[in-house]
Amino acid sequence: MITILVVDDERMIRLGIKAMLERRYNFDILVASDGVEALELLKVSDINIVITDIKMPRMDGIKLIEQMQLMEKTPLVIIVSGYDDFSYAKQAIKYQVMDYILKPVDRNELFNIIDRTKEKIDAELALPKDMDEYRNNQLSYMLLNPRINEEEVEEIFQNLQLYNYPNGFYVGVFHFRDEKGVIQKKELASQFKKTMTDNNDHTFFFLDSDEKLTVLSEDVGIFYQVLEEYNLDTHCPLIVAISKRHTVTRKFKEAYEQAKEALAYKFIYPNQNVFTFEEVDKKMENIDVEEKSLQKIYNMLGTDRNNEIRSTLLNVFNIEELKNYKLTYVYALSDAINKIIFDQAFRELGKESVEIFQQYDEVGDINNFESINDYFYAVEYLTMHLHEFIKEMKLVYSEGSIMEKAIDFIHENAHKDLNMAVVSNHISLNYSYFSHTFKEYTGENFVDYLKKVRIEKAKKLLSDYDNKIFEVSELVGFKNPKQFSRVFRDIEGVSPKEFREKLKDNIR
Repeated sequence: MITILVVDDERMIRLGIKAMLERRYNFDILVASDGVEALELLKVSDINIVITDIKMPRMDGIKLIEQMQLMEKTPLVIIVSGYDDFSYAKQAIKYQVMDYILKPVDRNELFNIIDRTKEKIDAELALPKDMDEYRNNQLSYMLLNPRINEEEVEEIFQNLQLYNYPNGFYVGVFHFRDEKGVIQKKELASQFKKTMTDNNDHTFFFLDSDEKLTVLSEDVGIFYQVLEEYNLDTHCPLIVAISKRHTVTRKFKEAYEQAKEALAYKFIYPNQNVFTFEEVDKKMENIDVEEKSLQKIYNMLGTDRNNEIRSTLLNVFNIEELKNYKLTYVYALSDAINKIIFDQAFRELGKESVEIFQQYDEVGDINNFESINDYFYAVEYLTMHLHEFIKEMKLVYSEGSIMEKAIDFIHENAHKDLNMAVVSNHISLNYSYFSHTFKEYTGENFVDYLKKVRIEKAKKLLSDYDNKIFEVSELVGFKNPKQFSRVFRDIEGVSPKEFREKLKDNIR
């Protein structure tokens, strides 16, 4: 059974989280008021998951997580923190925490994270039972702990009486091209067990902190064999990244990092199944990003040079050419595109253009995309969208008659159920463009401008004493007299009745 430890110095919070979990899961739930109490429980209990606050007396959450790294078996960690604590929480990133939850705790968010954490635990338990569990845990811990150096890696291999690989070894990291769950990992583990039995070589494997199957073998061919057999038998695309050959076990961590670095190149080669560090290490070092071309693109936005914008963007983002460089160049290029094109646009156009850039939250982070092709198409779409927006703005500014037509329409139809969509459709202008331009042209947003037009019409109607106030309200487009009176008072400082009485006094 899974055991969870909830650590928080606020009694109501830790008991509240405990109650939430007990209502949904059949887990053992323990609680502690700070890091010191939590460590004592960790020493005597087999705890799988720790949910911890950051700021606590005696020992805070960061120190607790650091102390847990020294344990033989490290529980998975979920951090609960307030907004003010997030800068502290970032310190725990190096310890591969599962996730962060902001206070107050949302039960659905908590349940989703617990479900994912449980899946990780189940996946680890799904590995073949005849493997030395302690050995694999030690290797996983070795990769997670940044303080372990090469000498300590070699010592761990010796203490665990692991094979010393006199002919050298490789580390491979397997990854499902599409995110898969525990079932697929069980299948892959079974495939590896079968292949190992057939080959009788010194190969073992475990799940790393990213739930990827990590394999250590002296035979590089086993990676290709498993890949071929698995992809042949299933419809779940599997890929593998392989380190260089290393001759001493102290280089195990380095080999693992090489495999992870090679795996990152699946972003540029979305259809490739095998990535080797030897290949990616040959790629050219970074060159300076061509910022002049990006600035040229920005300068052309809003002009009639549509084709030149596209061709320049394609030239800067020549995917086949980018494949010759290390991935760090692609990330540098992404940062330059954000800074020179998109961020400049925000500064120039102001807040009214934010609606146009709702997709920038996604496009602005290259890590949101599975492949470089997906990323480029998103950049191209947003750039051309921005281009059309600026072009439309220039057209409106150069032809003031368009906005005059809109204003005339507002004055003529203010008594109707009027809104910005109706007016923008009338003048055949994009809703977002119209919103931005209307405020630039009149100095007011649409709603405030319409209110003032209606009140001006109401003042004229109120001078005719045959018109009752509720009738005036309807005639100028208000839904009810109360709303009319409120808006009238906000703009004129007096109620419609007081305004009419003042007119009478002036006549006398």
